Amino acid sequence: MSVCIVGAGVIGLSSALRLLETRPDIRTITIVSEQFPQDQPINHTFTSPWAGAHFRPFPHRDSDYASDKRESEYTRVTYNYFKRKSKQWLSEATVEFMNGIDWLENPSIEYQRLGAGYNGSSLEKFQQQDSNLPAGVTFGCSYETWCLNAPLYLLFLYDQVMKKSEQQNVNIRVKRIKLEKLKDICELYPDVNIVVNASGCGLQWEGGLDPKCFLVRGQTLLLDVGDKHDTIPYAHATITHQAKSGDWTFVIKRPGKNGKKAYYILGGTKQPGDYSVMPRDTDTEKLIGRGKKLFPELLENFEIKNVNVGFRPLRVGGSRVELEFNKSPDGEQMPVIHAYGLGGMGFETSMGVAYHIQKLYNNVFSTSKL
Repeated sequence: MSVCIVGAGVIGLSSALRLLETRPDIRTITIVSEQFPQDQPINHTFTSPWAGAHFRPFPHRDSDYASDKRESEYTRVTYNYFKRKSKQWLSEATVEFMNGIDWLENPSIEYQRLGAGYNGSSLEKFQQQDSNLPAGVTFGCSYETWCLNAPLYLLFLYDQVMKKSEQQNVNIRVKRIKLEKLKDICELYPDVNIVVNASGCGLQWEGGLDPKCFLVRGQTLLLDVGDKHDTIPYAHATITHQAKSGDWTFVIKRPGKNGKKAYYILGGTKQPGDYSVMPRDTDTEKLIGRGKKLFPELLENFEIKNVNVGFRPLRVGGSRVELEFNKSPDGEQMPVIHAYGLGGMGFETSMGVAYHIQKLYNNVFSTSKL
Protein backbone atom coordinates (compact mmCIF):
# COMPACT_ATOMS: atom_id res chain seq x y z
CA MET A 1 0.00 0.00 0.00
CA SER A 2 1.07 3.56 -0.72
CA VAL A 3 -0.17 6.32 1.63
CA CYS A 4 0.09 10.06 1.03
CA ILE A 5 -0.16 12.37 4.04
CA VAL A 6 -0.85 16.02 3.30
CA GLY A 7 0.59 18.18 6.08
CA ALA A 8 3.71 17.82 8.23
CA GLY A 9 2.29 19.29 11.43
CA VAL A 10 1.56 17.35 14.58
CA ILE A 11 -1.56 15.65 13.14
CA GLY A 12 0.14 14.56 9.92
CA LEU A 13 3.29 13.26 11.60
CA SER A 14 1.38 11.50 14.41
CA SER A 15 -0.79 9.80 11.79
CA ALA A 16 2.25 8.66 9.82
CA LEU A 17 3.80 7.18 12.96
CA ARG A 18 0.61 5.41 14.02
CA LEU A 19 0.11 3.85 10.59
CA LEU A 20 3.73 2.67 10.58
CA GLU A 21 3.21 1.16 14.05
CA THR A 22 0.10 -0.78 13.09
CA ARG A 23 -0.06 -1.43 9.33
CA PRO A 24 2.64 -3.75 7.95
CA ASP A 25 0.91 -3.64 4.55
CA ILE A 26 2.20 -0.10 3.98
CA ARG A 27 5.20 -0.10 1.68
CA THR A 28 5.40 3.61 0.81
CA ILE A 29 4.59 6.76 2.79
CA THR A 30 4.66 10.14 1.09
CA ILE A 31 4.53 13.34 3.15
CA VAL A 32 3.50 16.37 1.11
CA SER A 33 3.66 19.77 2.81
CA GLU A 34 4.51 23.40 2.24
CA GLN A 35 6.41 23.51 5.56
CA PHE A 36 8.36 21.02 7.66
CA PRO A 37 9.56 20.91 11.29
CA GLN A 38 13.18 21.58 10.30
CA ASP A 39 12.35 24.91 8.64
CA GLN A 40 14.07 28.03 9.95
CA PRO A 41 12.71 30.61 10.28
CA ILE A 42 9.29 29.11 11.04
CA ASN A 43 6.51 30.34 8.78
CA HIS A 44 3.57 31.87 10.63
CA THR A 45 1.14 29.76 8.56
CA PHE A 46 2.73 26.57 9.96
CA THR A 47 0.59 26.29 13.07
CA SER A 48 2.18 23.46 15.08
CA PRO A 49 5.61 24.94 16.00
CA TRP A 50 4.04 28.05 17.58
CA ALA A 51 1.87 26.13 20.03
CA GLY A 52 2.19 26.24 23.79
CA ALA A 53 1.26 22.55 23.74
CA HIS A 54 -0.35 21.20 26.88
CA PHE A 55 -3.41 19.12 27.74
CA ARG A 56 -6.24 21.29 29.00
CA PRO A 57 -9.55 19.41 29.40
CA PHE A 58 -12.98 20.98 29.03
CA PRO A 59 -16.57 19.96 29.81
CA HIS A 60 -18.76 19.06 26.87
CA ARG A 61 -20.97 21.98 25.93
CA ASP A 62 -24.69 21.27 25.65
CA SER A 63 -24.73 23.06 22.27
CA ASP A 64 -21.87 21.00 20.77
CA TYR A 65 -21.98 17.84 22.84
CA ALA A 66 -21.20 15.32 20.10
CA SER A 67 -18.14 17.09 18.69
CA ASP A 68 -16.87 18.02 22.17
CA LYS A 69 -17.20 14.39 23.30
CA ARG A 70 -15.29 13.11 20.27
CA GLU A 71 -12.48 15.65 20.61
CA SER A 72 -12.29 15.09 24.36
CA GLU A 73 -11.86 11.37 23.72
CA TYR A 74 -8.98 12.17 21.36
CA THR A 75 -7.23 14.00 24.20
CA ARG A 76 -7.57 11.00 26.52
CA VAL A 77 -6.07 8.67 23.91
CA THR A 78 -3.09 11.03 23.60
CA TYR A 79 -2.76 11.27 27.39
CA ASN A 80 -2.78 7.47 27.75
CA TYR A 81 -0.36 7.07 24.84
CA PHE A 82 2.15 9.28 26.66
CA LYS A 83 1.45 7.48 29.95
CA ARG A 84 2.50 4.16 28.43
CA LYS A 85 5.82 5.48 27.16
CA SER A 86 9.11 4.97 28.95
CA LYS A 87 10.88 7.75 30.84
CA GLN A 88 13.57 7.80 28.17
CA TRP A 89 10.99 8.21 25.38
CA LEU A 90 9.25 11.02 27.25
CA SER A 91 12.55 12.76 27.90
CA GLU A 92 13.57 12.54 24.24
CA ALA A 93 10.12 13.79 23.21
CA THR A 94 10.20 16.63 25.84
CA VAL A 95 6.90 15.45 27.37
CA GLU A 96 6.50 16.18 31.10
CA PHE A 97 3.59 15.24 33.35
CA MET A 98 2.62 17.86 35.90
CA ASN A 99 -0.26 19.59 37.67
CA GLY A 100 -2.83 21.41 35.54
CA ILE A 101 -4.79 24.27 37.12
CA ASP A 102 -7.81 26.21 35.83
CA TRP A 103 -8.93 29.54 37.32
CA LEU A 104 -12.22 30.90 35.99
CA GLU A 105 -13.90 34.17 36.93
CA ASN A 106 -17.19 33.40 35.17
CA PRO A 107 -17.50 29.63 34.68
CA SER A 108 -20.16 28.29 32.34
CA ILE A 109 -22.87 26.00 33.63
CA GLU A 110 -20.95 23.03 32.22
CA TYR A 111 -17.97 23.87 34.45
CA GLN A 112 -20.12 24.57 37.48
CA ARG A 113 -21.79 21.18 37.33
CA LEU A 114 -18.49 19.40 36.55
CA GLY A 115 -19.96 18.11 33.32
CA ALA A 116 -18.82 15.21 31.18
CA GLY A 117 -15.16 15.48 30.24
CA TYR A 118 -14.29 17.59 33.27
CA ASN A 119 -14.54 15.61 36.50
CA GLY A 120 -12.90 12.88 38.53
CA SER A 121 -14.29 10.08 36.39
CA SER A 122 -12.33 11.17 33.33
CA LEU A 123 -9.31 13.02 34.77
CA GLU A 124 -6.48 11.78 36.97
CA LYS A 125 -5.99 13.51 40.34
CA PHE A 126 -8.96 15.80 39.76
CA GLN A 127 -9.71 18.21 42.62
CA GLN A 128 -11.79 21.33 43.10
CA GLN A 129 -10.05 24.33 44.65
CA ASP A 130 -12.11 26.36 47.10
CA SER A 131 -9.36 28.41 48.73
CA ASN A 132 -6.22 30.33 47.77
CA LEU A 133 -7.79 31.49 44.53
CA PRO A 134 -6.74 34.77 42.87
CA ALA A 135 -8.96 37.81 43.29
CA GLY A 136 -12.06 37.58 41.13
CA VAL A 137 -11.75 33.84 40.51
CA THR A 138 -14.91 31.94 41.52
CA PHE A 139 -14.00 28.49 40.20
CA GLY A 140 -10.79 26.49 40.41
CA CYS A 141 -9.84 22.93 39.61
CA SER A 142 -6.65 20.91 39.28
CA TYR A 143 -5.81 17.62 37.55
CA GLU A 144 -2.84 15.74 36.13
CA THR A 145 -1.75 16.98 32.74
CA TRP A 146 1.31 17.16 30.51
CA CYS A 147 3.18 19.78 28.53
CA LEU A 148 5.84 19.57 25.84
CA ASN A 149 8.17 21.68 23.71
CA ALA A 150 6.26 22.00 20.43
CA PRO A 151 9.16 22.62 17.99
CA LEU A 152 11.35 19.91 19.54
CA TYR A 153 8.48 17.41 19.73
CA LEU A 154 7.76 17.91 16.03
CA LEU A 155 11.39 17.19 15.20
CA PHE A 156 11.21 14.12 17.44
CA LEU A 157 8.08 12.88 15.66
CA TYR A 158 9.65 13.45 12.25
CA ASP A 159 12.73 11.51 13.35
CA GLN A 160 10.55 8.68 14.68
CA VAL A 161 8.75 8.41 11.34
CA MET A 162 12.05 8.27 9.47
CA LYS A 163 13.52 5.63 11.81
CA LYS A 164 10.39 3.49 11.75
CA SER A 165 10.30 3.61 7.96
CA GLU A 166 13.92 2.50 7.75
CA GLN A 167 13.42 -0.32 10.28
CA GLN A 168 10.42 -1.66 8.39
CA ASN A 169 11.90 -1.14 4.93
CA VAL A 170 9.12 1.32 4.06
CA ASN A 171 9.90 3.72 1.24
CA ILE A 172 9.57 7.30 2.53
CA ARG A 173 9.08 10.22 0.17
CA VAL A 174 9.06 13.86 1.24
CA LYS A 175 7.77 16.54 -1.11
CA ARG A 176 7.78 20.29 -0.40
CA ILE A 177 4.98 21.82 -2.41
CA LYS A 178 1.88 23.95 -1.98
CA LEU A 179 -0.95 21.88 -3.40
CA GLU A 180 -3.71 23.73 -5.21
CA LYS A 181 -6.06 20.78 -4.76
CA LEU A 182 -5.90 17.31 -3.22
CA LYS A 183 -6.52 15.73 -6.61
CA ASP A 184 -3.04 16.87 -7.70
CA ILE A 185 -1.63 14.02 -5.63
CA CYS A 186 -2.87 11.58 -8.27
CA GLU A 187 -0.71 13.30 -10.88
CA LEU A 188 2.32 13.66 -8.61
CA TYR A 189 2.18 10.11 -7.28
CA PRO A 190 0.03 7.75 -9.41
CA ASP A 191 0.85 4.82 -7.09
CA VAL A 192 -0.94 6.33 -4.05
CA ASN A 193 -3.80 4.18 -2.71
CA ILE A 194 -5.11 6.47 0.06
CA VAL A 195 -4.73 10.09 1.17
CA VAL A 196 -4.68 11.47 4.73
CA ASN A 197 -5.71 15.12 4.64
CA ALA A 198 -4.04 16.78 7.65
CA SER A 199 -3.89 20.19 6.00
CA GLY A 200 -5.09 22.36 8.90
CA CYS A 201 -7.94 24.28 7.25
CA GLY A 202 -8.96 21.41 5.00
CA LEU A 203 -7.72 21.56 1.41
CA GLN A 204 -10.46 20.06 -0.78
CA TRP A 205 -10.28 17.50 -3.60
CA GLU A 206 -11.16 19.98 -6.33
CA GLY A 207 -9.37 22.90 -4.67
CA GLY A 208 -10.13 25.57 -2.10
CA LEU A 209 -10.45 25.16 1.64
CA ASP A 210 -13.29 23.82 3.74
CA PRO A 211 -15.67 26.81 3.97
CA LYS A 212 -16.41 25.94 7.59
CA CYS A 213 -12.76 26.52 8.57
CA PHE A 214 -11.34 29.81 9.79
CA LEU A 215 -8.14 31.02 11.44
CA VAL A 216 -7.77 32.42 14.95
CA ARG A 217 -4.69 34.56 15.58
CA GLY A 218 -2.73 33.84 18.73
CA GLN A 219 0.12 35.89 20.17
CA THR A 220 2.27 34.51 22.99
CA LEU A 221 5.64 35.25 24.56
CA LEU A 222 8.55 32.84 24.89
CA LEU A 223 10.28 33.68 28.17
CA ASP A 224 13.72 32.91 29.55
CA VAL A 225 13.61 33.04 33.36
CA GLY A 226 17.32 32.38 33.83
CA ASP A 227 18.62 30.09 36.55
CA LYS A 228 15.14 29.68 38.06
CA HIS A 229 13.85 27.74 35.05
CA ASP A 230 13.48 24.51 37.02
CA THR A 231 12.59 25.88 40.47
CA ILE A 232 9.72 28.33 39.90
CA PRO A 233 6.22 26.92 40.60
CA TYR A 234 5.43 26.74 36.88
CA ALA A 235 8.13 24.13 36.40
CA HIS A 236 5.61 21.72 37.90
CA ALA A 237 2.23 23.27 37.00
CA THR A 238 0.59 24.77 33.95
CA ILE A 239 -2.11 27.34 34.78
CA THR A 240 -4.91 28.84 32.69
CA HIS A 241 -6.91 31.88 33.85
CA GLN A 242 -10.11 32.99 32.15
CA ALA A 243 -11.40 36.46 33.01
CA LYS A 244 -14.94 37.81 32.83
CA SER A 245 -13.76 40.12 30.08
CA GLY A 246 -12.97 37.15 27.86
CA ASP A 247 -9.20 37.51 28.25
CA TRP A 248 -7.39 34.28 28.93
CA THR A 249 -3.91 34.10 30.35
CA PHE A 250 -1.80 30.97 30.65
CA VAL A 251 1.69 29.80 31.49
CA ILE A 252 3.03 26.65 29.85
CA LYS A 253 6.47 25.18 30.37
CA ARG A 254 8.53 24.34 27.28
CA PRO A 255 10.79 21.57 28.62
CA GLY A 256 14.27 21.16 27.23
CA LYS A 257 15.24 17.87 25.61
CA ASN A 258 16.67 15.35 28.08
CA GLY A 259 16.33 17.75 31.00
CA LYS A 260 18.11 20.71 29.42
CA LYS A 261 17.08 24.29 30.12
CA ALA A 262 13.35 25.01 30.02
CA TYR A 263 11.60 28.09 28.68
CA TYR A 264 8.06 29.26 29.28
CA ILE A 265 5.14 30.35 27.13
CA LEU A 266 3.05 33.23 28.45
CA GLY A 267 -0.17 33.69 26.53
CA GLY A 268 -2.34 34.47 24.98
CA THR A 269 -4.78 36.00 22.54
CA LYS A 270 -7.71 34.60 20.59
CA GLN A 271 -8.34 36.87 17.61
CA PRO A 272 -10.59 35.28 14.96
CA GLY A 273 -10.42 36.83 11.52
CA ASP A 274 -7.20 38.69 12.32
CA TYR A 275 -4.45 37.70 9.87
CA SER A 276 -1.66 40.07 10.94
CA VAL A 277 1.63 38.17 11.22
CA MET A 278 3.36 41.12 12.86
CA PRO A 279 3.64 40.97 16.67
CA ARG A 280 1.75 43.77 18.39
CA ASP A 281 3.37 45.71 21.22
CA THR A 282 -0.07 46.35 22.70
CA ASP A 283 -0.74 42.61 22.94
CA THR A 284 2.68 42.03 24.48
CA GLU A 285 2.17 44.75 27.08
CA LYS A 286 -1.23 43.36 28.04
CA LEU A 287 0.16 39.86 28.40
CA ILE A 288 3.00 41.04 30.64
CA GLY A 289 0.59 43.12 32.72
CA ARG A 290 -1.77 40.21 33.28
CA GLY A 291 1.12 37.82 33.84
CA LYS A 292 2.65 39.95 36.59
CA LYS A 293 -0.62 39.85 38.51
CA LEU A 294 -1.36 36.16 38.02
CA PHE A 295 2.08 34.54 37.79
CA PRO A 296 4.43 36.86 39.69
CA GLU A 297 7.30 34.37 40.08
CA LEU A 298 7.43 33.96 36.29
CA LEU A 299 8.04 37.64 35.73
CA GLU A 300 10.41 38.51 38.56
CA ASN A 301 13.45 38.26 36.29
CA PHE A 302 12.82 37.41 32.66
CA GLU A 303 13.83 38.00 29.08
CA ILE A 304 11.49 37.79 26.09
CA LYS A 305 13.23 35.39 23.72
CA ASN A 306 10.55 35.60 21.07
CA VAL A 307 7.10 37.02 20.39
CA ASN A 308 5.15 34.20 18.77
CA VAL A 309 2.32 34.76 16.31
CA GLY A 310 0.49 31.71 14.97
CA PHE A 311 -2.91 30.91 13.50
CA ARG A 312 -5.13 28.17 14.91
CA PRO A 313 -7.24 26.39 12.23
CA LEU A 314 -10.72 26.10 13.72
CA ARG A 315 -13.84 24.67 12.12
CA VAL A 316 -17.49 25.53 12.74
CA GLY A 317 -19.16 22.49 14.27
CA GLY A 318 -15.90 20.88 15.34
CA SER A 319 -13.02 19.14 13.63
CA ARG A 320 -13.51 16.88 10.63
CA VAL A 321 -12.15 13.36 10.95
CA GLU A 322 -13.91 11.11 8.48
CA LEU A 323 -13.53 8.98 5.36
CA GLU A 324 -14.60 10.24 1.96
CA PHE A 325 -14.23 8.82 -1.56
CA ASN A 326 -13.36 11.04 -4.51
CA LYS A 327 -13.03 10.28 -8.20
CA SER A 328 -9.44 10.27 -9.42
CA PRO A 329 -8.51 11.41 -12.97
CA ASP A 330 -8.51 7.76 -14.14
CA GLY A 331 -12.06 7.30 -12.91
CA GLU A 332 -11.21 5.24 -9.82
CA GLN A 333 -12.47 6.03 -6.33
CA MET A 334 -9.69 7.45 -4.14
CA PRO A 335 -10.22 7.12 -0.36
CA VAL A 336 -9.42 10.30 1.55
CA ILE A 337 -9.28 10.44 5.34
CA HIS A 338 -9.87 14.01 6.46
CA ALA A 339 -8.27 15.13 9.73
CA TYR A 340 -8.32 18.90 10.13
CA GLY A 341 -9.93 21.88 11.88
CA LEU A 342 -8.64 21.12 15.38
CA GLY A 343 -7.80 24.72 16.26
CA GLY A 344 -5.47 25.03 19.24
CA MET A 345 -5.96 21.39 20.25
CA GLY A 346 -3.58 19.80 17.74
CA PHE A 347 -1.06 18.40 20.20
CA GLU A 348 -3.51 17.24 22.85
CA THR A 349 -5.71 15.45 20.28
CA SER A 350 -2.86 14.27 18.03
CA MET A 351 -2.56 10.61 18.94
CA GLY A 352 -6.31 10.27 19.40
CA VAL A 353 -6.85 11.55 15.87
CA ALA A 354 -4.08 9.24 14.63
CA TYR A 355 -5.84 6.23 16.21
CA HIS A 356 -9.10 7.29 14.54
CA ILE A 357 -7.29 7.59 11.19
CA GLN A 358 -5.92 4.07 11.65
CA LYS A 359 -9.46 2.74 12.23
CA LEU A 360 -10.73 4.50 9.11
CA TYR A 361 -7.79 3.06 7.17
CA ASN A 362 -8.74 -0.40 8.47
CA ASN A 363 -12.27 0.15 7.14
CA VAL A 364 -10.84 0.57 3.64
CA PHE A 365 -8.10 -2.05 3.81
CA SER A 366 -9.32 -4.82 6.08
CA THR A 367 -6.85 -6.20 8.60
CA SER A 368 -7.74 -9.65 7.24
CA LYS A 369 -5.67 -8.73 4.19
CA LEU A 370 -2.49 -8.40 6.24
